[in-house]
Amino acid sequence: MIDLQSTLQVVLQESGYRTWLIPVDGLVAVCFEDEGIMGFACVFEDAATLLARWQIIETALLTQYAPHLQDAGDKAWNVYCLFLCSAPANETDNWVEENLELTRKIAACGLAGHDDLVGALLPVLPLQYRPVLSTEDLTERLRKRITAIFPAASTAALDDKIPPTEVARLLGAPT
Repeated sequence: MIDLQSTLQVVLQESGYRTWLIPVDGLVAVCFEDEGIMGFACVFEDAATLLARWQIIETALLTQYAPHLQDAGDKAWNVYCLFLCSAPANETDNWVEENLELTRKIAACGLAGHDDLVGALLPVLPLQYRPVLSTEDLTERLRKRITAIFPAASTAALDDKIPPTEVARLLGAPT
């Protein structure tokens, strides 16, 4: 199990956000902001508490930060509230996210590790690309590709004992 709030702050900071903590209705919210997005994130003990309190927390945060939001200009259209917990839930996070009033919302339960948290935060994180590298042997992969294109040359192409001119002949190249 991870310290969700600390990991949340680190992930947001690594993504270019300024973060700070504020108290709100008995919880500590992580505030975050960059040039285009601003938001608040709260970590709950369980899904039931998240469902029971998210609207109260959202209203309290918006009330507390109303002057700042009014001065934010176009950025005020990109205010997010993140409601997170490490305990699992039964499809309850969709109820929160489907509420289109006041702010954009992300709700996620069952966050057991760093990757789970990053996956939940993808809508507010910069675009990321993680290439998946196969464990396939590259020589064998090349052999399969050559076999698919020039079956007669598949063995010769990767054999050090066969002269390059013979490989070129098998591939149909002029020698």
